[in-house]
Amino acid sequence: MTEIDKPTVTPDIYDKDYFLYAYGGKEKYLTSLKNLPIPLEICLNLADPKPGESVLDIGCGRGHLSYACVLRGCKVTAIDYSQDAVDIAIETMQQLPQNLKSNVSVSRMDVLDIDTSSKYDVIIMADVVEHLHQWQLEKLFDICDKILKRPNGRIIIHTAPNSTWINFIFPLKRILGFMTTIRKKSDFFYKRDKYFYSRDMHVNEQTPGRLRKLLKSKGFNVKVWCDDGSSNVISILTKKFCGSDIWAVAKVK
Repeated sequence: MTEIDKPTVTPDIYDKDYFLYAYGGKEKYLTSLKNLPIPLEICLNLADPKPGESVLDIGCGRGHLSYACVLRGCKVTAIDYSQDAVDIAIETMQQLPQNLKSNVSVSRMDVLDIDTSSKYDVIIMADVVEHLHQWQLEKLFDICDKILKRPNGRIIIHTAPNSTWINFIFPLKRILGFMTTIRKKSDFFYKRDKYFYSRDMHVNEQTPGRLRKLLKSKGFNVKVWCDDGSSNVISILTKKFCGSDIWAVAKVK
């Protein structure tokens, strides 16, 4: 099977409506750019980009993280598969101080077309992994190995939902809380839609073990863990191994 014949997610489903509503706020994000959504804030803290470092923001979406990295003094390359995302991200970058606008570039790009002659200190993949088929993900990690600077290059990953969480832990919580689930007329299984874990977009949901195995097979030193912000007893007991959100920090050897 050639790459042309292999499965891909069409970019058209990542439209302006999706990006403006996905994090709960049409247009208002432009007035609160310094207040990152929690997953993106954690990504930024894990990356800890230093002034002068080069950052590649893969799947930049609305440009929140790229904006934050530029404010920290970094040179940022922001790419996304969706033209609507790129258009929104460009508008985001217009909110930067005038003297920093030249420190970021935003462009539409397939991840497999990344220029391997460019080198980066930090690569961020916030909510990207689950949107790539396995064959794409494997090739992308090969590219990352080529473009990360030595010796301190690092990849920061956030992906959700944990496949184990959405398929087993979530319904378990609803079953154990049977009376509450019935009273509130809630679904026993997670109700997916365009803005939350759409099956058309989420073609490769991970578990911590699966992601760790792939990154190690590509030669990275890697730490993978999960977490869950819910105060539910089941979530508290299982969040370290079956939490809803998966995080990874991969470094070159």
